[in-house]
Parts: sequence; structure tokens; C-alpha cells
Amino acid sequence: MKKIFIIFFVFMLVVSIILVYYFCNYSNKLADVNKIKTDSKYENIVYENINSNEIYSLEEDFLGILEIQKIGLKATIKEGSNNEILKKYIGHIEETSKYDGNVCLVAHNRGNEYSYFARLNELQEGDIVTYKTRFYERQYKVDNIEAIFETDWSKLENTKENKLTMITCISNKRNQRLCVQAVEI
Repeated sequence: MKKIFIIFFVFMLVVSIILVYYFCNYSNKLADVNKIKTDSKYENIVYENINSNEIYSLEEDFLGILEIQKIGLKATIKEGSNNEILKKYIGHIEETSKYDGNVCLVAHNRGNEYSYFARLNELQEGDIVTYKTRFYERQYKVDNIEAIFETDWSKLENTKENKLTMITCISNKRNQRLCVQAVEI
């Protein structure tokens, strides 16, 4: 009987240690969005890889232009989200809407010649984002900023309202992404 008690006690102790470790590790994983930083060398960088007149001559796999004046961003959006596209462009996540609904975009924020989302972390609720395509020009207002896990696909789901979802990595948070969403105004 004493042997069973000792085995049970050791088992419960190990389970408790694992649970405490998991809880502490999990609570530290979600970043405080206000503390999300990018490398300091990108803080005041301005990206502009096109001029406004190019929208009408964009190739077929170019969707449009993303412009965020607050962070000095004006860049071409290209269909796809693989590394080859993200080296030079903002990528459009293939499975999401291109024009109406939830348009989901991704870009690098460091370690690349064109780190278009390097200053995405500077956006605040209420900031204005412009999305220009062959068909229209829409303005969006930032309404949600949060850190999500890389496996959280819920932010890519289509919506009835027109929305932009912009996703990029978070420095030193390998399993997390910064997700900035804006709704059409």
C-alpha cells in the first residue's frame, strides 16, 4: 500500500510540474501588442516600389497597391505568399478574397531588402489604409491589432464586410504573427 501511495504521489508531482510549466510558457507566448518591436534599422524607413500610374499597367498576377501613409508604405501586391513573391512584393494569401470580403496580405518585416511590413507594428486603431486595384480604390480603418499564433487561421476567414487583414512575423517570437485588421470606411 505504501508503494502505491509513493508511485501515485510521484506521478501527481510530475503532472503538476508539467502543468505549471505549460501554463507559464503558454501565458508568456502571447505577446503584448504594445511591446511588439521590429529591428531599429527599419523604424523610419519608407518603401515605395511603384508610382500611382502603374496600377493601370499591372500584370495579371498583380492585384493592386497597398498604401499606408502613416508608415510611409506604398507597394505592389502580387498574388501568392511564397518566399519568392515576398522577397519583392506584398503577397496575397491565395485562398482568401481578392477584392470583396476579407482580403489577406502578408509581407516580411525584417531581414529582406523589401521588408514592407517593417513598420506595421506602429499602426494604431483608427489609422487609414488604402487598397487600390484595377476596379476601385478603397479606404479602410484599422480596427483590430493583435498577436496570433502561426497556426491561427481564423483571421483568414471570409467576411461579409470588406476587410483587409495584414500579417507579418514578430521579432523573437517564432510561433507568433502580428495581425492588423482594417474595415472599409
